Amino acid sequence: MDPVHESNDYMPALGGKFSKYKVNPIQLQERESGVISPKWTKVLLIVLGFALVFALGGLCTLGILYNNKLADFESLNNQHIMVSKQLSAQKINNTIMKKEFKDLTARYNTLREWLSFYDAQTCNLSVDGWIACRGKLYLFNSDKLNWSSSQDVCISKGADLVTITNQTEQNYLVSKIKEAHWIGLNDLETEGHWVWVNNQTLTETGVQFWFMDSPRQPDNWRNQDPSGENCASLGDENGNFQSWFDASCKKTRKFICEKKY
Repeated sequence: MDPVHESNDYMPALGGKFSKYKVNPIQLQERESGVISPKWTKVLLIVLGFALVFALGGLCTLGILYNNKLADFESLNNQHIMVSKQLSAQKINNTIMKKEFKDLTARYNTLREWLSFYDAQTCNLSVDGWIACRGKLYLFNSDKLNWSSSQDVCISKGADLVTITNQTEQNYLVSKIKEAHWIGLNDLETEGHWVWVNNQTLTETGVQFWFMDSPRQPDNWRNQDPSGENCASLGDENGNFQSWFDASCKKTRKFICEKKY
């Protein structure tokens, strides 16, 4: 009889009865794998499910943030459009206001010139040679004296050489003279620093009407008087009565006194 061989390929169906037979390790691993694989599959599916849930949640969150940012952008865009419209409207209003202001200024200047002319025509009330005009009394002296003597005469009459403080006063005085007259302006103390007899500077009075053509005034010409030209007159020998000129204080000229009433 052939000997009976133990088979490693046989796996007993019932434990214990054939325990004396050896079990093939490969077969045992395959059997265990067949049992364990479904468990890991479930775990993996659960993990994947959570991952999908988180991914979907992240996408939803990103969608919400995107929509919020989009809404903010649209809001800012609408505000920008509104501000642009307001600025455009404001620009149009500014243009209109500038035109209206320009027209108003032109009308004001015309009215001021008319009033100046009217004032010049109405300043004719004379008392002992003095002319009353807009709160001041003017005396146009026909005697010709040097600047210092002219001021002394004005002082003796309770007045000073005239101080010119605005265009209207300048225009009025110009309308009343036919030759150069001394006015109360000088730079006797400091060359180039012109001061009125009431100690006001040109900066303080805010107006000056120096001759601006050649020779431009004041020029402190020293050909006739080495001490220079330190006194001012309204008009010069050439008939330029609209402007001021510096001249030697030693010259003799007519002069204008002024005082308040």
